[in-house]
Amino acid sequence: MLSNQIKIISPKSKKDFKNYYYLRWLILRKGFDNNLKSAKDEFENNSKHVMASYNKKVIGVGRIHVLNNQSSQIRYMAVDNNYRGQGIGTLILSKLICLAILSRKKYIILHSREDTIAFYEKNGFILIKKSHLLYNKIQHYLMKKEIFRE
Repeated sequence: MLSNQIKIISPKSKKDFKNYYYLRWLILRKGFDNNLKSAKDEFENNSKHVMASYNKKVIGVGRIHVLNNQSSQIRYMAVDNNYRGQGIGTLILSKLICLAILSRKKYIILHSREDTIAFYEKNGFILIKKSHLLYNKIQHYLMKKEIFRE
């Protein structure tokens, strides 16, 4: 199984981050925004970044940042189209959830695209409501997962 050969790591070097951000842009922004910087936001420096590596190639990415004392938000989850359906997204998501648990947050939110709602539901997230429309074309949905009870 391919997932046994995948390394889930945090990008460290300048090259790691370049490849990490490029995959984010390629999967999530290409065709809507030609600016590579569109795959970044103001929370980059205060976030935990995770990437899936296979044969030294970045094939999946994800990020989590703290919203407040109760919650974290997952953003920019993406898996290379050639590697989808092989458990890579689940590996990345599991690592991001572990990071939120370690920070003792009560819940995680995210904004899912329509075609990934089932993936997040399979991983314990609950659909809350329709949220924003990215580039006037890509509908997103607010989802939430409770991870810590007192």
